[in-house]
Amino acid sequence: MRDNSIYHGYEVGPIRPPSEAYSLLLRVERGCSWNRCKFCAFYRAERFSVRPLEHLKKDIDELKLWVDVIQGKIRKTPHTESEYEAYSVASTFYRGGMESVFFQDGNSLVLKPKDMVELLEYLNAAFPEIKRITTYARSDMIARVPDEYLKRYAELKFNRFHVGMESGNDEVLKLVNKGTDKETQIKAGKKAMKAGIEVSEFYMPGLGGKEYANQSAIDSADAINQINPDFVRIRSFALAKELDLYEDYQNGVFTRTNDIDDIKETRTFISHLDGIDSIVESDHILNILLELRGKMPEDKERMLHTIDAFLALPEETQMVFRLGRRIGMFSQMSELNNKMAVRRVEEIIKANHITDENIDSISSELMVNAIPIQVKPD
Repeated sequence: MRDNSIYHGYEVGPIRPPSEAYSLLLRVERGCSWNRCKFCAFYRAERFSVRPLEHLKKDIDELKLWVDVIQGKIRKTPHTESEYEAYSVASTFYRGGMESVFFQDGNSLVLKPKDMVELLEYLNAAFPEIKRITTYARSDMIARVPDEYLKRYAELKFNRFHVGMESGNDEVLKLVNKGTDKETQIKAGKKAMKAGIEVSEFYMPGLGGKEYANQSAIDSADAINQINPDFVRIRSFALAKELDLYEDYQNGVFTRTNDIDDIKETRTFISHLDGIDSIVESDHILNILLELRGKMPEDKERMLHTIDAFLALPEETQMVFRLGRRIGMFSQMSELNNKMAVRRVEEIIKANHITDENIDSISSELMVNAIPIQVKPD
């Protein structure tokens, strides 16, 4: 376990949302304050700790130094691993227009509100160009932050929370040990938006297996309808053996879904969205239909048509597309018109003896390989 009283240089956490690809990354805390969700293994190997405020300021100073280097204001070359990391992140931030920052790891709202305000003020002074500061945020933690602090956060450009709703079904949330419930999810979402903070809610088809797919979709849509968040982001569930949830699947608590099941669940979810003006995004590597995106309500029927078009494909064509997506050859269904790419995937299917009997397990394995998994420490 590292000594939290000693500054070891700039550091980066394991993950960020796809939408934060060009964001400056600032690791406010290591790991996740909850770290008990059965479907998540991103932080299992990381002992939770909140980084001292002074260390965070040193990170900002380090990042500012490398931005100055990139802008030609000073001359310096990175030498240590930490310096190379900071230079790389600063370079990406600079290429993106220096407009966004993402606080890592799992729930930066654990930082005391007074310290968070001081951090935000320091960050804004270093990078006045910033337009958006974002974080992963648990709904139970949002609900605890006093309203006046949330409003101050928004004033200091801390203005978007990525919230892992995963499901709006209380039974599913309990079974996967989410540590919150539908009512709290709704309360937190409304509270953040009232303070002037954008909310991006994550929905996870497949999480409740075949047993809860339909009801989870309906209850999740109901929660979203009550919140009316700025963004709804679809994140398909990948069942890795390292997950605590894997044992529940082995014991029959849940029955495993496949790509087709998850797309059908997603259709139920979208069909029940009503009275909102959220942007729906399917921008994650685990999703089959990346083109499934649009603005509610005007794009709802188009998104449903996209799903129906996939479900209407012959099973052989669905298999080609599923494998093509999982190995990175396809990103949207229109690429099925690329005969050369289709032929190449068909050759892979034939060479690896992939059939309708094993495509589900192969697709599942490829999904797991696409995400970072940490093993629990002894």
